[in-house]
Amino acid sequence: MAILVAQDVIVRIRRGVRYPGPGVQRRVLLRERDGDRLVHLWAGADDGDFAALAIAGQTPPIATIYDVAVATWRAAGLSLNGVWLPNPDDPARLDLVGQAGPLTQMAAPVDAVNLALRWPAPIETPDSGLAEFGIPSAELWETLLADEAAFAAELRDHLPPDMGVAFPGSDELEWRSIVPPEWRLYRGA
Repeated sequence: MAILVAQDVIVRIRRGVRYPGPGVQRRVLLRERDGDRLVHLWAGADDGDFAALAIAGQTPPIATIYDVAVATWRAAGLSLNGVWLPNPDDPARLDLVGQAGPLTQMAAPVDAVNLALRWPAPIETPDSGLAEFGIPSAELWETLLADEAAFAAELRDHLPPDMGVAFPGSDELEWRSIVPPEWRLYRGA
């Protein structure tokens, strides 16, 4: 079993654009605590932004759904002992314990990470799984670009011909960290 630590949240956006915008998918990067491998999770704008806030130790002016869930658990006398992430594509397992004993709840991987960051609780993954889906840090950018190219090709193959969708060239895009988040929304404005 390996322990994963939240490291960063990144986005792929046009060069020169400051704010990633609501439609841009985020990638939450988890690093192997005692090693060199990384795991990336696709995240929507809100889920990725909320993870970036938690990694940066910041709190938004209005509680997120994750903050509400953690507060509810505490009020009910539940404790999050850990998160089991079998792989980035399958549901994660939340291991809770309360007065009635252990309780298991399944969650989307990025939701489980957001909850673990707010508790805080360890994020564990099987060594065999990490050997399969873990990315050595030196290969991260190459792997992400290959995943992106495969995703864009799949979209092109399945879009109606009259959609006229154009994908920006890789020279127009850059990977950028959004930790700590800098936009007004989370500064209380």
